[in-house]
Amino acid sequence: MLVVDNISKTFFPGTINEKRALQGLSLHLKPGDFATVIGGNGAGKSTMLNSIAGVFPIDSGKVLIDGEDITKRPEHKRAKYIGRVFQDPMLGTAAGMMIEENLALAARRGETPGLGWSLSSDQHDRFYELLKELDLGLEKRMTAKVGLLSGGQRQALTLLMATLKKPKLLLLDEHTAALDPKTAAKVLALTEKIVTRDNLTTLMITHNMRDALRYGNRLIMLHNGRVIIDVQGEEKQHLEIPDLLAMFEKASGSEMASDRLLLG
Repeated sequence: MLVVDNISKTFFPGTINEKRALQGLSLHLKPGDFATVIGGNGAGKSTMLNSIAGVFPIDSGKVLIDGEDITKRPEHKRAKYIGRVFQDPMLGTAAGMMIEENLALAARRGETPGLGWSLSSDQHDRFYELLKELDLGLEKRMTAKVGLLSGGQRQALTLLMATLKKPKLLLLDEHTAALDPKTAAKVLALTEKIVTRDNLTTLMITHNMRDALRYGNRLIMLHNGRVIIDVQGEEKQHLEIPDLLAMFEKASGSEMASDRLLLG
């Protein structure tokens, strides 16, 4: 479903700040795969997601979704295929707009803007039921400005908005990292519920090894801009953190040095 074929990206080439962020990275996700992505600082996790989303052009390689080559398409043209939730709860929503207005915008993702975008009664009822499923009381605050919500409420809303039109690919960029542990657990449980219910093909970056092992059917580890570990199915189910650390050391030739991963 998603094919990332031998992509490379170097920032500030030819300068003292040159950074080879991706070095021939390849990845293939089947429809319905829920892959967690881990790796130390600078491994290329966010660069990979940004390359798939079209935030910046890649230097070489290809990105395909459902057989369509989207490598040259700008970010806004990829929006009809991709839903995304960012690490910062302030991103992904319009703070000055009401909850129901944000949802109405999400419902039109990928469409050409035009007149007559007012909220219909059918939409209002649908949004009410979807918000009710979040179990955060947001269905009673549909006319509240999003900027008044807590970080956890806002991130749950962003997740709902990103999956409203059942995207071909869902990208989650450490979407619980800025939340307290209790709220993060609730958002992760909600993530698993939505991804499983809608059978969404998903890439979820996390800095927490326990979460990487617990969620999804597949685990991918990056190092120096490449995939060095890719386990799935039954093999993933039986993995524990010491096993993962041993696999990393064997594949990379070095010990895991990221405190965020080790202490998460």
